[in-house]
Amino acid sequence: MRCFCLLIGLLVLTFMPARAGHSAPKIVFRIHVQTTGEGLSAQQATVIRIPPNGDPVQVRTLPEITEQEIVDVQPNAAGGIHVTFNHVGTVALNAVTAQNQGRLLVVLIDGFVIYAPIIDEQIENGQLDIPHPISPQIVQLLQDQARKNVKQAARS
Repeated sequence: MRCFCLLIGLLVLTFMPARAGHSAPKIVFRIHVQTTGEGLSAQQATVIRIPPNGDPVQVRTLPEITEQEIVDVQPNAAGGIHVTFNHVGTVALNAVTAQNQGRLLVVLIDGFVIYAPIIDEQIENGQLDIPHPISPQIVQLLQDQARKNVKQAARS
């Protein structure tokens, strides 16, 4: 009987979602910056293929900004989006665009590159326009994540 109870307990734990402060995001938004890879270990640099030709670009493995820093997402008339970041995201975007002029800023949603412009100016206002069409479902998920971030910040 004791073994049966232990087995049931393990099964329950296996299928229950983890609760380490917050649930996993429903959408993964990452901004990486291109790097030469010099002085970085294999774990610190990753190759990402940039559409449409699949050109390989090396980026820092850890993202500069994630979905946790988004506080607003608004669609624009062209089908793209205007993303606003919180203070942490604003500082990161400011620093990465100041220090990496001429390199690519690679924006991924759920692991797919959606935008990869060459950094030609510093972005100080914490806002990024992504001009490429994004599906309404993805926009909604990003907006949901932004609302969640704002609520969590208000509770802190």
